[in-house]
Amino acid sequence: MGINNISIHGNIDKNQTKCKSSVKKPALVQTTVLRKDTDGTAEIHYAIPNYGQAIVYIQNADKIRPGTKLYTNDVQYRKNLLLNAGLRPQDEYKIRSIVGTEELKDIMKEYNNNEMAYSSGKNLENVKSKKMRANLHIHTTASDGLMSVQEILDKAAEYADKVAKNNPKTNNAPFTIAITDHDTVESAQEAIKIIAKNPQKYKNLRVILGIEMTTFNDIGTNIVDMPTNTHVLVYGIDPNEKGFTNYLNKVKAKKNKIEKSMINSVNETYKKHYGIENFFDIKQAKKQFSPLKKDILGIYPNLNSYIQNKLIIEHILLKNEDILNELKKNNIPTDTNGFIDKFIEYRYKLDKNNRTLKPMQALPDFISACTKTDSEKISEILIKGFENKDFLNLYNEIQEKIDGYKLTLNSKYDYIPKFSDLADGLKTQDQVIIGLAHPLNTTTTIADKKDRYEFMEDLYSQFMKNFKNKAKFSEAYYQSYKPKMEDFKAEKSTKDFIDKISEKYYLYKTGSQDTHGLNIFTR
Repeated sequence: MGINNISIHGNIDKNQTKCKSSVKKPALVQTTVLRKDTDGTAEIHYAIPNYGQAIVYIQNADKIRPGTKLYTNDVQYRKNLLLNAGLRPQDEYKIRSIVGTEELKDIMKEYNNNEMAYSSGKNLENVKSKKMRANLHIHTTASDGLMSVQEILDKAAEYADKVAKNNPKTNNAPFTIAITDHDTVESAQEAIKIIAKNPQKYKNLRVILGIEMTTFNDIGTNIVDMPTNTHVLVYGIDPNEKGFTNYLNKVKAKKNKIEKSMINSVNETYKKHYGIENFFDIKQAKKQFSPLKKDILGIYPNLNSYIQNKLIIEHILLKNEDILNELKKNNIPTDTNGFIDKFIEYRYKLDKNNRTLKPMQALPDFISACTKTDSEKISEILIKGFENKDFLNLYNEIQEKIDGYKLTLNSKYDYIPKFSDLADGLKTQDQVIIGLAHPLNTTTTIADKKDRYEFMEDLYSQFMKNFKNKAKFSEAYYQSYKPKMEDFKAEKSTKDFIDKISEKYYLYKTGSQDTHGLNIFTR
């Protein structure tokens, strides 16, 4: 077993001054092995003649992955990660697979003009041939993904080992992933601990700790009349750094405040009509929709669906004798709250994240599945229910209250960050680099192609203006656009536009699958 490096820490003089050094052949006498790690590292007590005791960390040469000291800024980044996670900074080499932005820029540069590196291929042919080398946008169960951090790391490490075996002489990272949950650093925090416990397992994998932040910005207001949902990828975060975690907590607090305000507002309206207090319940809403429960993404779509659901259930569905009889036959609760509990249970079986689905689709599907009643018949009952003037007046009055919380160009309520807010929140994250996620998706409501390009000109301009020297990339090679947007991406004029604007702002062209499911190579 060859010794690669010996680091000495401990009491080596009478004043107990700490000394950190590297020596090739220290005149040491071993006394005790205090700790031995599975990665080939031992913490050993030695006696140093005339000086006392010292702790020596011996690192096995064949266990240390190459490039540990190539990127000095990244070494310090990893030390800070461990320190802020409550772990030992001197174990930095254990999380070598976590890359900082210094090495990351080299990886991005390598694949800047190589979309294949980010593409799995139509039938996973690039995975089979080991030509796919990065997926820089992956979600875990911490936000709206279906895999745990452990599952993602293990699957990625398995592929990285195969790539390394297939390309033994390559100088490039075998496989690189970015963990980028929506509006939370929980998964990045977990990744540090998992990798530190078993570094050898992830020796060929490169992991970026990131986050995908939800922002709304006034982009191209001469073309669109509403703020644009603009997702921002932040790479190289320290997920335990207090400045940024405090910022995230403030964002969540703003959302929670608005959620309560919306519920209180519609409850006042409902009480005015029926004399019932607290008909709508924020806890019930959070139970129904995972994004609300986890304080991620936006508020309006999910809370709006919850309120609409409960109104329709109470005043249409459970007032219909045919539906009531079918529910009773199938042991489905016929009180509103009991029905909603069963509905939530059903929806989570279909979608573990229970993302937004319109009531006019979700409710007929649920009842049809539970009672074998034709869903079209249930839809007809719902539509007819809206012919009741009293219900329609109530529904419209409540909808008007909810719509007052929509994000507009002159919003009354400010609860989702803008570019400028996020830039301010990232001030304490010195090493991060920032990019635009799936940029073409910002143009989905714009019909005219010329307007789309003009809109994106403004998008990139504002992105650069707000994030300045931290703005370094965009997902030019995003692999998970819907068919119409994929066609737009494939057009030569779009490719030329992306190339020119990337060159103009010195942005790396990156890519991803934007993974949410159980396969790290697909959406």
